[in-house]
Amino acid sequence: MNINLSNTFVIGILLLITLSPAALADTSEDDVPIEFAIAQQALDEQDLNEAAIHFRKAAEQNYLPAQTAMGDLLRISQDYEDSFGWYLTAAYQGDAAAEYALGRAYASGEGVEKNLVKALYWIKHSAEKNYVAAAEMMAMAYRSGNLGLTKDIEQAKKWEARLPALRAAENKELKEKLAALRSAQFRARIDAFKAAAARKEAAKKAEDEAVTKKVDAADVATAKNATENSKPEQVK
Repeated sequence: MNINLSNTFVIGILLLITLSPAALADTSEDDVPIEFAIAQQALDEQDLNEAAIHFRKAAEQNYLPAQTAMGDLLRISQDYEDSFGWYLTAAYQGDAAAEYALGRAYASGEGVEKNLVKALYWIKHSAEKNYVAAAEMMAMAYRSGNLGLTKDIEQAKKWEARLPALRAAENKELKEKLAALRSAQFRARIDAFKAAAARKEAAKKAEDEAVTKKVDAADVATAKNATENSKPEQVK
């Protein structure tokens, strides 16, 4: 996947991924796959292709924030079907960010047949878990009559009344999680992982070179023997 996006998109992706309820859960650094941390660092450095490689590795370990992250990256690269698949995987395991994204996909028909009933189901499910973007969409849907809903100003006001507290809590959690992800201890783990990977690559390279040298030596010996055997016998 080759991704070239503006700084604004990079920041947006970082926020989407970090705000995933699974990412904001009260887990220790040891519970986070190191690949996810490396992907976060790659995002900080605006290398989305490197980030995608490591997000995929973490996603394949069934780490929900990474699965949602893969959905976000693939959606922005317009690979909607694969994006939908990752959202679906994470949503069925309870990730509110993925539930919202899945509902949005159903609402727009990105990667799946448009279905407003399913869109409303997943967006409402996410909103009831206090995911801010989903709560905002519920408020707008009731106010404008979107997602197959009938206009209901009272319901819209109820959702809108919840938003200030939800946004404040989200901002607080975001700051705390970003601080944890960027802690010196976590960076040290990333550096150690990269150093180990570099040593492994160097060892593999040395092993390959040794094998090549053995093959070359064997080829030289074979050629020498062939040359000697092909010499005409001296006439006595």
